[in-house]
Amino acid sequence: MRVFNSDLRGEYVGGDAYESVDAIDFNSFIIKLDIKTGTVAKRFDTIFDFSLMSKAYACSPVLPFTEQRISSIKITSSAAFNDDLPAGSSLNDVFDVVYLDYVPTPYYSEQNGDVDYFSVTEFTAQPDNMPAEITQLALNTEPKYKQNHVFFIEINFHSGEQFLLETREVSFKE
Repeated sequence: MRVFNSDLRGEYVGGDAYESVDAIDFNSFIIKLDIKTGTVAKRFDTIFDFSLMSKAYACSPVLPFTEQRISSIKITSSAAFNDDLPAGSSLNDVFDVVYLDYVPTPYYSEQNGDVDYFSVTEFTAQPDNMPAEITQLALNTEPKYKQNHVFFIEINFHSGEQFLLETREVSFKE
């Protein structure tokens, strides 16, 4: 999990992670979750390769995908976000899912050319959430209390697996 300083929404954010100790504008704050995957393959050697016909190949193989499904995501902070959201309370409604990489799970709606990104609450309410290799989250609400936030993200899967992640300490511009 890395923090980025970017205004991009709906696009992949790359480059160097935000490592500065300077305050960041809340509109440019992106949390990027990277899932590392591995591929397992087995080599088949044939001792005797006799055939009356040439080899025939049907179509490209189906790309690998996970059968895992996200059952819940909970985002909290070490500091109060505002008067209604003290430290440790769920921040799922103030974070939007602004990018998913190569999964069919919708993360926004579009009407008359305007894009409305789903909050983490709306995103996890969908019945078939596949984890993406890259998921990017952004704030949709300005925090009242700007200093010393460490964000904690708990991701639970239907299989019972759980991942606990945390950002480095971040402060927001006044």
